[in-house]
Amino acid sequence: MKIQGSLLPAIVLLLLGFGLRNGKASDTPPAHYDTAFLNRTSFPAGFIFGTASSSYQYEGAAQDGGRGPSIWDTYTHRYPDKIKDGSNGDVANDEYHRYKEDVGIMKNMGLDAYRFSISWSRLLPNGKLSGGVNKKGVKYYNNLINELLRNGIKPFVTLFHWDLPQTLEDEYGGFLSPHIVNHFRDYAELCYKEFGDRVKHWITFNEPYSYSAGGYAAAILAPGRCSDWQQLNCTEGDSGTEPYLVAHHQLLAHAAAVKLYRQKYQSSQKGLIGITLVSNWYVPVSEAKHHKNAALRALDYMLGWFMDPLTNGDYPHSMRSLVGNRLPKFTKEQSKLLIGSFDFLGLNYYTANYAAYAPQHNSVNASYLTDARASLSSVLNGIPIGPKAASDWLYVYPRGIRDLLLYTKTKYNDPLIYITENGIDEYNDPQLSLEEALNDTQRIDYYYRHLYYLQRAIKDGVNVKGYFAWSLLDNFEWNSGYTVRFGINYVDYKNGQTRHPKLSAHWFKGFLKKTYGLATSIATSPSHYDVTAINRSTFPAGFIFGTASSAYQYEGAAKEDGRGPSIWDTYTHTFPDKIKDGSNGDVAIDAYHRYKEDVGIMKDMGFDAYRFSISWSRLLPNGTLSGGVNKEGIKYYNNLINELLANGLKPFVTLFHWDLPQALEDAYGGFLSPQIVDHFQDYAELCFKEFGDRVKDWITLNEPWSYARGGYVIGTFAPCRCSDWQNLNCTGGDSGTEPYLASHYQLLAHAAAVKSYKEKYQAEQKGVIGITILSHWFVPFSDAKHDKEAALRALDFMFGWYMDPLTYGEYPHSMRSLVGDRLPEFTKEQSEMLKGSFDFLGLNYYTANYATYAPELKNAANPSYLTDAIAILSTERNGIPIGPQSASDWLYVYPEGIRELLLYTKEKYNDPLIYITENGRDEHNDPKLTLEEALADTHRIDFYYQHLHYLHEAIKDGVNVKGYFAWSLFDNFEWNMGYSVRFGINYVDYNDGLKRYPKLSAHWFKNFLGN
Repeated sequence: MKIQGSLLPAIVLLLLGFGLRNGKASDTPPAHYDTAFLNRTSFPAGFIFGTASSSYQYEGAAQDGGRGPSIWDTYTHRYPDKIKDGSNGDVANDEYHRYKEDVGIMKNMGLDAYRFSISWSRLLPNGKLSGGVNKKGVKYYNNLINELLRNGIKPFVTLFHWDLPQTLEDEYGGFLSPHIVNHFRDYAELCYKEFGDRVKHWITFNEPYSYSAGGYAAAILAPGRCSDWQQLNCTEGDSGTEPYLVAHHQLLAHAAAVKLYRQKYQSSQKGLIGITLVSNWYVPVSEAKHHKNAALRALDYMLGWFMDPLTNGDYPHSMRSLVGNRLPKFTKEQSKLLIGSFDFLGLNYYTANYAAYAPQHNSVNASYLTDARASLSSVLNGIPIGPKAASDWLYVYPRGIRDLLLYTKTKYNDPLIYITENGIDEYNDPQLSLEEALNDTQRIDYYYRHLYYLQRAIKDGVNVKGYFAWSLLDNFEWNSGYTVRFGINYVDYKNGQTRHPKLSAHWFKGFLKKTYGLATSIATSPSHYDVTAINRSTFPAGFIFGTASSAYQYEGAAKEDGRGPSIWDTYTHTFPDKIKDGSNGDVAIDAYHRYKEDVGIMKDMGFDAYRFSISWSRLLPNGTLSGGVNKEGIKYYNNLINELLANGLKPFVTLFHWDLPQALEDAYGGFLSPQIVDHFQDYAELCFKEFGDRVKDWITLNEPWSYARGGYVIGTFAPCRCSDWQNLNCTGGDSGTEPYLASHYQLLAHAAAVKSYKEKYQAEQKGVIGITILSHWFVPFSDAKHDKEAALRALDFMFGWYMDPLTYGEYPHSMRSLVGDRLPEFTKEQSEMLKGSFDFLGLNYYTANYATYAPELKNAANPSYLTDAIAILSTERNGIPIGPQSASDWLYVYPEGIRELLLYTKEKYNDPLIYITENGRDEHNDPKLTLEEALADTHRIDFYYQHLHYLHEAIKDGVNVKGYFAWSLFDNFEWNMGYSVRFGINYVDYNDGLKRYPKLSAHWFKNFLGN
């Protein structure tokens, strides 16, 4: 995000100290990230905060200073296709040469400790003492350790972080052989001798689970072994036996190294030794016993695989039972050696999965991947377990860290624990500017929430003594290469590995300060949510802030007080399978009966205006004046308008928001017929007459593009028409002609209504009238001219489709050229009537797409609006999304697009007066969330903050924007998504009488508007 000028110096997410519910303690973190609420002093005295790394991911210098090759050197060079970007760790972050700089970064941040790993092959190039000790390797680690201690930072040293010397892999298969135990013990002893006088925290192994499952079952990590039948392009292997052998020998090597340390070094060196394990948390897909048992088995196969032997001397019962004789056995002596072979447990936590019982398949092929009889997933009923990070396995589930810690405490005898890794990644997107790449608010949110739940676990009695964030720097992320970034500090791979602090680094620095207060936060932490940095007063005098809604999505009362059916009533009842949850707007959120309560909420929040739509069939049940006017409908809207004005809120009234009277659809096909123009004009005149003395801002149509495309191209909206050949289960239609007709008559209906208003009502009522158009922003897929032109055509076919006629009286040249005689033409009179037929433009902006030239669409056998633009639209480029995805599959967050679209509109369409009439994002309606959790919509605050920032930039650039309406005031019926997603800044409890609760974003808006 390009932050300029006064937006930089501010507090990190200080939302004026409001809590979730009247200060009541809850299971959900507070609504902010301010370090005055959660900081170092929130944890016990002596609690250690550090960051983590590993040798292969950080050091580089792969062939410098006598280092021998590891299996990761071999793997990345021999199989570059197995690494997402074909890269390797030859240079990595070059910490081998830049360790002093990196220690300085840690000291400046206020960190207490640094967890790093030693490269076995840097000390023993041939893997064994008999092959010789590399003195330069010993010198490097001595220098690093001394530099850390000189700067007050404790070294936490991992002996093995997956980079096995290649010579041992070549000689006997590495950890497939029991020979590895003695060689690991010898290597460990060398480390104790050389560094143990200063290193007081040793970790034998990092994530033996990942090394075993990733390297020998799924073949996503070195050495890349698995069973042929899995067809994973492995070098060789057996996924049913080798993972268990490798884990077995890692455990025995660990025990041998611990025994040696305790017998020969611990008493004199006075250090501690442990092991680091990783575990996801597992949530049963239901309360059924077999699913709960599946979740427990999943824990056994990831955490218990190692913790049971370390605690009880044997593998979990579930593994012994299901794996059978493929699972190695410990001797009695080995078992005794393992029990209690750690002074502390390092625990790495990143994510969670749903677990479901998976019955055994009588397959002749055995694999660790299927042995647990548990099906693991990140999504349940279409709802992710949490927001997705860049890595496809990482979904954010903060409460899982507390659940895992409590489980570990209870099952494994209350061990002393350090959280040795915890973090989130983002894509390494080369299109981002440096300023944008440093804007990692999602990482601040991740750390804040996990630290909150960690603190809760400590309060619950879990013996946790420290926390290490993964990772200090962006780095080589194994099979993902450099395509993702886990760092709290940015590494510029294209500019000499220069380090830059991300926002999360600033936040951590504030978090770790010994003294706290507002001044400290301001001095150290850029912010993106603080309402002192951007608020009402940042915008021009008289700028209007409001929220938006629509009749069918909000009102309910579908059959009450004389309302006639609309096409959405018919659609949802006739085709419930077309709605994601089979729902409808019969009740919606019952705004028809609760409008006074809702107006009170808006007034309390400090909004200036409310944009709502009138239900055409509530006023004219049969769609026409001749069919009779429904006085109860008139009364309802009079009451709503009066209530708004009585509370100081301006009504912005939309005449048509897609809910066409069914009678007109039945009579002549609705907007497929020119007859609709006169009927819409009559309906509009009725509204002007009844409400125009008080309504001063009219909008004729909402998003004619959505109505035309959804209703006549792809059949996802009423009236559900499209071409049969598209196989979209439509009621009938022609996707190559009908959307153009429906848009044509919407434009003519708009022009007729505007003409009527201007000629008969405007002078007396002194109001203004406009139209609301939706547009995405379109980013060329490349800098090639044909892709740039494709992006401009995409704008023409979405935005120019309406704006060109409204400004110039005819459709864009690209549409006339490509659609040909399927595109209706305006008469000269119609063209003149359309030109300038708006006092203001309502602009709805949500998202952006990449646009690519698609010449293959030129000669499509069947014409369709979908292919006419000869452009392919996508939300990803080279595997990187254009922005974070919301719950809706079309909505990817791209805040800068609002500024780009506004500047484009100003330049191309004669600098119109603009209101942003909708802007917002959704989350899944997840029934598993508690109310408190459902209210914690920090992602929405981020969305609004960033969009308002770019809106403010556009205004400074001279765009004539006079107002902003957030979509939406409440959660509501979201068309074909039903109630499966939530767009509201206020929560509606569909299971408890439609009660309204303010989300965090509502609190934020209240503060934003109060400044």
